[in-house]
Amino acid sequence: MKDYELKEEKVLLHALQQRNIRAFMQFYKNYGEDLLIFTYTHLRDPRLAAKTVDEFFETLWLDANFEEINPPIYTFLIDQMRKICKQNP
Repeated sequence: MKDYELKEEKVLLHALQQRNIRAFMQFYKNYGEDLLIFTYTHLRDPRLAAKTVDEFFETLWLDANFEEINPPIYTFLIDQMRKICKQNP
C-alpha cells in the first residue's frame, strides 16, 4: 500500500468515526462492489450475497465501531466478510 493511499484511508476512517454520512457513502462506494463479488464467490447466491453485504454495511454504520478498523481497510473488510460467509453455509 502506498503512503498516499494509507493517508487517504486514515482520513476516511477519521470521518467515519465522526459519523460523517458522506464519508460512509464514499466508504460504500469504494468497497461495496469488491465485497459483493467476494461474498458471491463464497455464497453462490446473488440475492443472499447482496443482502449480506448490505446488512454488513448497515451494521457497521449502526454500531459505529470504526475505531477498530486499521488500514488497510480492505483487509479488515474481507476478514469480517469471510467470517460472516462461514456462518451462512
